[in-house]
This record gives sequence, C-alpha cells and structure tokens, in this order.
Amino acid sequence: MPRLLLLGLILAWLLPIFAAAAELPALANATAASGKPTAAIFRIGANTAGAAFRNDFLAADAITIRAQIEVDPIHTNQTANLFLLLSLDGQLFMRNASGNFQPWNGNPASLLATVPNAPLPARKELPIIDNIALGALGLAGSNLAFYLAYNVTAEPGEIYYSGSPLQISISNYDPLQITAATTQSFTTTMLDSTRNRELPLLVFLPQTTTPAPIVLFSHGLGGTYETAVYLGQHWSARGYVVVFMQHAGSDGKILEGVPASQILAVMQAASSTANLVARIADVSAIIDQLQLWNADTTHILGKRLALDRIGMAGHSFGARTTQTTSGEIVPWLNYPTRDPRIKAAMPLSGSVTNIATAAQLLGNVNIPWLLMTGTRDVSPINDTTVADRLAVFPALPPGNKYELVLFEGEHHAFTERPVSVLQNPRNPAHHPAIKAISTAFWDSYLRNDVAARRWLDSNAVRSVLAPADGWQLK
Repeated sequence: MPRLLLLGLILAWLLPIFAAAAELPALANATAASGKPTAAIFRIGANTAGAAFRNDFLAADAITIRAQIEVDPIHTNQTANLFLLLSLDGQLFMRNASGNFQPWNGNPASLLATVPNAPLPARKELPIIDNIALGALGLAGSNLAFYLAYNVTAEPGEIYYSGSPLQISISNYDPLQITAATTQSFTTTMLDSTRNRELPLLVFLPQTTTPAPIVLFSHGLGGTYETAVYLGQHWSARGYVVVFMQHAGSDGKILEGVPASQILAVMQAASSTANLVARIADVSAIIDQLQLWNADTTHILGKRLALDRIGMAGHSFGARTTQTTSGEIVPWLNYPTRDPRIKAAMPLSGSVTNIATAAQLLGNVNIPWLLMTGTRDVSPINDTTVADRLAVFPALPPGNKYELVLFEGEHHAFTERPVSVLQNPRNPAHHPAIKAISTAFWDSYLRNDVAARRWLDSNAVRSVLAPADGWQLK
C-alpha cells in the first residue's frame, strides 16, 4: 500500500477531540488568493505527548499535529470548505473528504476540500494526526510541509490560506549505520619523557580530512589495546578518531609465562594504587601528545583532531581509569585526577570502591556519563559484585547520565575476550546494542547531534535492546 494512502486512511479514522492545551503556533503570512488583506489566523503545531511544539522528529516518535483556523470575523457562521495541503519532499498533495491524500497540480480549480460545506465558528479545529509514528508509515527521512486554507461558498473564487507552512522532518537516525565502509588504523608508541614511560597506541582514523572528535579507550587488567577493536572500528566508521591505549604494569604482558594457578594473584597485585595512578597520568599524557601531533602538519594526525571534543571510555580497570579522569574523586590522592579536556565518559563494567561513600565521590561529576554493565558482571578481582557495578548510577548527580544493564551480560560481554562458561557462546545481541547506544551517546555529546540526543532520550533506544535489558537515564 502506498505510504500516503496508508497515512490518509489512518488520518481518516482519527476524529480526536482536543483538550485545552498550549496555544498553537501561528503560521505567518496569512493571505488571500486575490492578494487582499485578511484577518484570518492559521495555527498548527506538532509535538510528542506532553512535549513542546517542534519541527524535527525521530522515525519512532509518536507525533500529534493539531491545527486551528481562526477565520476572518467577516466569515464567522458562513458555510465554507476547509483544505489541508501537504508537500512531501517537494511534491504537492491534497487531502480529500475521504481522508486520502492525492496529488495536486497546483490549479485552484482542481483543489478538493478536506472538510466540505462546513459552518465556520470563530475558531475551527482541523484534526490532522493523533499519536502516530510517521516513520512506521515509510516516511523516515522525509521532509513534510502542511498548509491550511479555506474558502467561503459565497466567494467561490477566493481562497484564504497560510502563506507559510508547518515544516517537519522525520529523521531516520540509525547509530548502527556505517558512514564509511573502511577506516585506516595504525599502531605507534609514544614516550612520556617526564616518567620515562612508553605507551603503545592503536589508532583508528575515519575517512575524513576535517578535524574529528576523539574517543580514548583504556583496557582492563591483563588486556591490550586490542581489547575491544569492534568498538574502534565502528566508532571510526562513524567519524571518530579512536585511540586505544595500553598501560604497562597492568596489561597482557604481566601474564606472560605465568602458570594458570598464579594468574589471579598476579592480576590482583596489578590492580594496585600505583597502577591506577600510572593509568591516570597515561590519559593526560596521551592527550598532551595528541595536541602535539595535531599541530604537526607532517604527522598522520596533523590537523585531523577536534581536541575540544574528547570522550573517554574504558573497561573494568579501564572503567576505573575512565571514572577517575572524568570526575570521580580519588580521596587518597592530594591532587585532582579529572582531566577537564574530557567532555563525556563511558565506563564499561565500572564500579565503586565503597558503596557507602559513592555519592560523596561521584556527586560532583558534571559531564555526561554512560554506564554499561550486566546482570552477571562480577569479577574475582577485589571481589567486585553486581551491586558494586549498579551503585555507580544512583550516586551520580542528575543531568545527562545513562545506564545500560545487559540481561545476563557478564564481565567480558563488552570486549572481544572470551566470555565465561556461564554465557557461552556470546549473546549475539550484546555487541550491536553496545555499539548503537555508545554511538548515540558520542554523537549526542561530542557532535551535539540533535537527532542522536532525541534517540538516546526516547523509547527508540529499546529498539536495540532485549526486553529484559535495563535502561535508565536522569
């Protein structure tokens, strides 16, 4: 069924009675076909339930469009024809009395009335749409313009109309859509001369020569810069420079040659205060180096970095690294650990060290955070429990904070390392959900993408989640 016929049939079924609400916005330039002045006012507005009127929507938004014609006082109580016209991606349609849209050639003589021969009160409601997701009707990605008009039967040749329309766009925002088929990647090693510390890096570059936002990623205990390559590939294909860092002293090298019976002890020892302090310094040192490389026109990263839009992400011990460089207070250090150049943060399998003091340590986080964990996200390192993971979100102050809890997601659901025997094989739905929500988060807060923010803050998020997955925001 053609999408406009389907839309018309649905609209024809709707006879909503509108309750008192905020006054509809008035369209400008009310005029008559003859050019003579008129006191008629045409009002129309689009919104979602309880929200303000606006002009851009997501495909999943349930939209209500209300219209009202305030007729010229000289026409009150006369019999008239009411017209609703639609311009869809530049093509004109008229809605007939049966509620269907059909093409209109622009000739006034062929114009069909939406409501024929109706008595005109001082104000006349014209039902348009009530709580319909236009994206579901095949209109995603479209631009629509609605015009209102009327004529009185005593003046058959004269039409009074809104010279300007209500214009709305239906965004087809899809955080899983790939905007670049391939990305460039390279490895390098930088030297932090102040600490004589080498930092191996894996960098993914998008297919753009203009400065791009940056996402830094910190691996967990015993990991490497290849811990979550699937995220680097996806984020880079979406237009981000992604820098995976590797932290000496808590990376995979600590496990080389270690017997299986001693791995847990070695990992526990590596989760030390000294290594966390080193990781915090690594983050700032890497940002410093990125600034130098960006200023060097001979470097591969020269002039390609939007250094005012940096995001920080990490898994497990990398999540601790992310939290402490993005606003969490480290009480046993006598200096601030937050790097103010980080504008948004995404801890994967984050945690609090003490649930009782979580609000005190996290209460001053003032940048957007997206937390991800799972209902089986436990770790023998420091005996970290699901409760430790779930204590982070409630301790954060409101304002651009989000939490995803994957049903039966375990500790390595967020990486490419093998999952536990409790979840073997890996749930194939987890990585797509992680990619989608993380991308929408970066798009929202590193690109100021309005469509991404609306997607992230609406029920559209549920489209990439399983029914039992947890999602909340504040």
